[in-house]
Amino acid sequence: MSVLRVHPDAAWLEDDDVVYAAPLPDGPPVVLDGPGAVVWRAVVPGGSLEDVVARVAAEVGASAEVVAADVATFVDQLVAGGLVAHE
Repeated sequence: MSVLRVHPDAAWLEDDDVVYAAPLPDGPPVVLDGPGAVVWRAVVPGGSLEDVVARVAAEVGASAEVVAADVATFVDQLVAGGLVAHE
């Protein structure tokens, strides 16, 4: 089972409920707000996809089954963008 983590070559910061993240050194920066920021904050502590889904579900007050597909799709986009890595 792989562990999801913020990519070691990514930089990010939070400003209120918005996350600004970029793969270094060349970007481009990404602005994550709303559900995207919720998923990002669920990835930050690390863990399996199931852990991330559970954190998102708890944050939004939904069941894991309801959010799992959308979370998995968004995590795949973060991985493709160089912001999240599988260990």
